[in-house]
Amino acid sequence: ASFVNCQYLHSVNKTGPAHAVIMSGTYANVNGIISNEWYDVETNKVVQEVADATTTLIGGGGGAGGSPKNFIGTTVGDQLKESNAGHSKVISIAGKVRTAILMGGKLADAAYWNVDSSFVTSSYYMDDLPEWVKNFNASGKMNSYFGKVWEHVLPENEYAIQGADDVDAEMAEHGMGRTFPHQVDGGKSGISASYFEAFTHSPFASEVLAEFAMQAIIQEQLGQRGVTDILCLGFSANDKIGHEYGPNSHEVMDITIRTDRILEKLFNFIDQKVGLQNCTILSTSDHGVAPLPEVLSAHNNNLQAGRVKARVFETAVEQALTREFGPLQTSKAWIIKHIYTNIYLNPRALRENGITSSAAEQVVKDTLQQMSGIHAVYTYTQLEAGNVSGNLGRKALHSFHPLRSGNIFYQLKPYYIMRKENTGTTHGEPWSYDAHVPMLWYGVGLKPGTYYTSVSVADIAPTLSVILKIEFPAGVQGSVLHELLK
Repeated sequence: ASFVNCQYLHSVNKTGPAHAVIMSGTYANVNGIISNEWYDVETNKVVQEVADATTTLIGGGGGAGGSPKNFIGTTVGDQLKESNAGHSKVISIAGKVRTAILMGGKLADAAYWNVDSSFVTSSYYMDDLPEWVKNFNASGKMNSYFGKVWEHVLPENEYAIQGADDVDAEMAEHGMGRTFPHQVDGGKSGISASYFEAFTHSPFASEVLAEFAMQAIIQEQLGQRGVTDILCLGFSANDKIGHEYGPNSHEVMDITIRTDRILEKLFNFIDQKVGLQNCTILSTSDHGVAPLPEVLSAHNNNLQAGRVKARVFETAVEQALTREFGPLQTSKAWIIKHIYTNIYLNPRALRENGITSSAAEQVVKDTLQQMSGIHAVYTYTQLEAGNVSGNLGRKALHSFHPLRSGNIFYQLKPYYIMRKENTGTTHGEPWSYDAHVPMLWYGVGLKPGTYYTSVSVADIAPTLSVILKIEFPAGVQGSVLHELLK
């Protein structure tokens, strides 16, 4: 069953917020994951969404491991384990730490992600890697791809629909260049950190992740113990390739085709081990990706599209606040932190000058609304009161949390991206190219077909809960997809 009009109903279409939605059915105004990171005014620190200094990395080179402590609420996996005294297993695997942890939830048996040549986890889940994970890492599977060439998987002429392979605005990082073929060696003569970066920006990372998932099914006996288990997989290479080359590239088309083939192999394996007639499979994405502005402008140079720099906005805000309230006496700046589209004002500067937050927020809002590339601006005061209108306003509310959001939140115009580099692209805005994702279902008791109704990724969790006959995750905001169920 394919829901072709599936959208995220939040504004910040980034990796962390999206993976927090998928298995919880809640947005940031409930689960607190407003972005991949935010600023904590009380501790004067930037908070990564799955950072946890009380944990250690298991299987890697040391350091913090991470946990879901910053996530507020529960997931489908949490509710499943609660429903049967923990007999079900919940295992989450991804290329990225935030993906693995946020999909797995708080009661997951394991979350594994990729660091260099190994799959690792956190002391939040276990004290040591299982032997089967150690054996997989020791096999040198990831290292075996060193020097392998990523070529078109289809005849080259099939990619003409995407336009030219060589586009100036594409990135040429990790020694891979802008055009096919791409040699995956990091531009070095031996295995190094640059090789691992190249590897994770190639479809070969997805191949290894699928093989690791197959081992998890075998070794953990998932779906083979007379109880329902959950396996979450995050193919993170697709995102990284989208950043490098943009959605209209040969590379994105190629990894999409390769991902389809990888999933075919994985599903055939599951059919042999568990039986697809015993499975429910859900496929979606955490976000889309914005077109390269230069590619759009090449079609029509009158089109409004471009790159904006955070520093330009910061300078304009600093100057506007100084004009309105006078120069600062002891504080260095009006802005204490600017994280993506959240601007945090310096509380000390406001106190020293006797200015209320709401007064300063209004000056910043008036200033940013005049800036090139800005579509809409919202103040903390406005969002806290729910004083918004329209679809974009509601999306802004879903990305707002009173304990974590900045004094100012803004949305960029369509086809504008915030990026330091003059190449590559990104995602994070409320527009359809970032918010529109697939939602594909397969399983017993589901009605096959193509559905055109407007649905949200937040609808996945309550629908899965009905299929599993378990309690909904806490605070769920999505709705059950009744049309999908027989």
